[in-house]
Amino acid sequence: MCKKLIITLLSLGSLVAGAQNSYDPLKVLGFCKDQDYDQALLYLNAVPAPENEQYLFDLGYVHYLSDHAPEAKAAFLKLYEKNPNLQSPQLYLARLYDQAGAEQTALLHYKNLVALDPGNYKYWHFASGEWLKLKQPDSALAYIRKSYTLKPTAGRVVYELCTLLDNVKQKQEAEQVADRFLQSDTSYFPVMGKKVELCFDAGRYHEAITWGERLRIRNVAPISLSNAYIHLLYSYLNVKQPDSALSVYNWLQLQHANNESATYGAALAHAMKKNYTISDSLLTECIAFNIQEMAATYLTAKAANAIAVKDYNRAIALYDTSYYIFKNPLDLFQAGRIFDHYLKSRERATGYYKRYLRQQPQPTTNEEENISRYIREFLNPQKK
Repeated sequence: MCKKLIITLLSLGSLVAGAQNSYDPLKVLGFCKDQDYDQALLYLNAVPAPENEQYLFDLGYVHYLSDHAPEAKAAFLKLYEKNPNLQSPQLYLARLYDQAGAEQTALLHYKNLVALDPGNYKYWHFASGEWLKLKQPDSALAYIRKSYTLKPTAGRVVYELCTLLDNVKQKQEAEQVADRFLQSDTSYFPVMGKKVELCFDAGRYHEAITWGERLRIRNVAPISLSNAYIHLLYSYLNVKQPDSALSVYNWLQLQHANNESATYGAALAHAMKKNYTISDSLLTECIAFNIQEMAATYLTAKAANAIAVKDYNRAIALYDTSYYIFKNPLDLFQAGRIFDHYLKSRERATGYYKRYLRQQPQPTTNEEENISRYIREFLNPQKK
């Protein structure tokens, strides 16, 4: 919970009643308004009132604001044990346990809060987050659904419900939730970004472009919505508009939000425009972004560029490099295909094809089955 919001909880209402005459909570409130937490702690330590609930809350609260987690937790725990029906100390305890990585204990307090005030959508929302951290997506989804039922206009709740539905492949419902929200509110940009992603996943690229450009024209920070802008860029690629894709890429560069996926998209756009030299340069940047995970994709894309400009020897070298690093037998087949189809060297093609069969003796996919069938027919043409 944002510390600015916590100040509103400082006076716990009925807790002020019965306070000891020696303790004045208004003094602590004044110190906190001035952000003078050291003076607040000096006062609290000078006039301790350990049996007073307001005092215990204020003590925990000031320690919380001072980033004294153990002391804040001790005060809130004492208050919780004294009166388990109070919501505010449990809210802070849940937050403190969450920050300490004790998600199970944080969830316990959020569930207590749900029981104390089942109509508070935030408690269901917070509990959903803990379930997710505990890798219990079904429970997380159930809790965020309840939060949404209580407050369907809360942008963050809508976004997280859409995301969880998307994660469990309930994309149609996710989009329905997003659409209902966007009909009346387009000010919470993450929901609009999620709409872009859902349209892209459904293959509705023109619709993804419409929503993506609505974000871009409002100059919404790409750092926080990078996925939406990447989907915008690739939507332009899918509708064969490479110049528009490059416009998004250049805009991301100006916003200092360029990344590996955007650079790869720009490389594909330049390849679509037959600017293979520029495409190659961008693919080299992609390899520099991440040599381990996506480099194979970029190396094979560079090989495709080389084939397009009839630089077959370079394409073979790129497939060889990719196979050497990543040991994917498909690279052997692709190199063999160049000798087979373009260089017309049956001997060299045979060498690559045989290596492929040794590395991939049992096909596991339809693609591998088709490749193996083709190679065997190539090696034994009389058996066709």
